[in-house]
Amino acid sequence: MRNGPLTYGQLSVMRSLDVHGADGQVVANLLVVWEIPPGPDTAQVADAWLRLVEAHESLRTTIELDRSGAFEQNVHAFAPKPLPVVDMSEATPDEARRVAAGLAADPIDVRQDLPWRAVVVTEQSEPVYLVAVVHHVAADNEALRTMETTFHTALNGAEVVANNQPVDLAIAQQELPDTRALTHWTSVWPSLESADREPNDSSPRRRASLYSPAALAAARSLSDRLRISVQSVLLSVGALAIGRNENRDRVTFALMAANRIDPQCDGLVSSLNQYAPVTVVMDGAAAPDDFLTGVYPNCLTAYMHGTYDVDALTVRLAEAGVPDRDTTAFAKHFNFLGPVDAEPEAASPLWSGVEWRASTQRTGPNLHLAIAVGAGLLVGVGASEQYLPGDRPAVLAGAIEAGLLRLAEGGASALSEVDLTPVRAL
Repeated sequence: MRNGPLTYGQLSVMRSLDVHGADGQVVANLLVVWEIPPGPDTAQVADAWLRLVEAHESLRTTIELDRSGAFEQNVHAFAPKPLPVVDMSEATPDEARRVAAGLAADPIDVRQDLPWRAVVVTEQSEPVYLVAVVHHVAADNEALRTMETTFHTALNGAEVVANNQPVDLAIAQQELPDTRALTHWTSVWPSLESADREPNDSSPRRRASLYSPAALAAARSLSDRLRISVQSVLLSVGALAIGRNENRDRVTFALMAANRIDPQCDGLVSSLNQYAPVTVVMDGAAAPDDFLTGVYPNCLTAYMHGTYDVDALTVRLAEAGVPDRDTTAFAKHFNFLGPVDAEPEAASPLWSGVEWRASTQRTGPNLHLAIAVGAGLLVGVGASEQYLPGDRPAVLAGAIEAGLLRLAEGGASALSEVDLTPVRAL
C-alpha cells in the first residue's frame, strides 16, 4: 500500500465536509452518466471503467486521520470486481440520471470504502450508459471530464495511463509549501464580510436555472470592450444582484479555484478545488465600467493565491489574533463550471423561463451561483429557503441576465441606475 499526505485540494474537501455531519456527506457525491456508443458489450464497458480505476490512484484511495489529527491517504492495490448491471426496457437519459441519484443517495465513507460506485445500464442487454458516483475528494469537474475522455478511448482499446498521481503532488506541496498564499490570506481574512461566512441555516436548498444566448453575448461584449474576463463580469453582476436583494454594498464570495496550472496537475484525477474568497464593493455612485474593471484584478489576485493549506491557514490566523475555526466556511459560493454538459432541449423551460431543481441538502452555502457556457449562458442560483424564500432564486437569476443585457447596452451613468428587472417571465 502506498500512502502520503493529502493534497491541498483534497484537504480542503475533507475539512469542508466536517461541518455536514454523518448524514450530510452525500453533498460530496458527484454524478457520472456517460453514454456508450454502439459496439462495446457490457464486459468491455466494465473493463474500461476498471482500467480507469487501475490507472488513477485517487479511485483506489481511502483516507484516515493519524494520531495527530492529520489526514493521510492510503492507496490500495488494484483489485478488479464485476460491475452491477441495470437492465431497462427503455434506457433514457432521465432514467440513467435516476439510477445515478439512487447510487448517490447514501454517503461514501472514504475512511474505509473506495470513493466510487458504478453500474452499467443496459437496454435489452445492450450497454447504453456507464453510471457512477465519485466522491469529490477523488475527483473534481475537470477530473471527471478527463476521465470521460479517457473512458471512451479505453472502450476503443487504448491504454489508460495517468500523467500524475495525488500522493506525488501532495508530497511536493509538503516539501515546498506556498507561504506566499498563507501570508496573503492572513492579511485578507479580517476584511471578509462576517455576514457571508457560513450561516446557521438548515433549511432545504433548491436551484433555479435559466439559459440565455443574449446574456452570454452581452457578457462577452463587456469582456471584450473592457478587456476583463467573462468570469469577472458574471461575478460582478451576480454581486450587484445580491447586493440589491440584501440592500448591501459589500459581498464576499468564495470563488472556486480549480488550480490546474501547475504541470503536476496535468490530467490529474483528484480534487484540486479550493475556495479563494473575494469581496466585491459596490458604490452606487460609481460608473458601471469602473465597477466592472475594479472587480477583475481582485478576482485575479484571489485566484492567484488559490492553492494553500487550510490547516496551516487556521494556525496562521490564530497566531495573528484572528482565529477562525473553519477556514472553508462561506455562505456564498461562485463556481464557473466551464462548458455546459449539454445544450438544453428545445422544449426546456430554461430558454424562456426558469427550471427548478430540488435538493435534500440542508448544510453548506446558502447561496451557490453556478455558471456554465455553451451556445448560451447557463445561470444557476442555488439557495436555501431561508435565505431566498419563495421564487427569489428565480428572480435573482433573472436579475443577473437583465443586468448583463443592460450593462452591455450602456446608458446608465451610475451603478445605482442599472435596471435589474428581469426580462423574462418568472
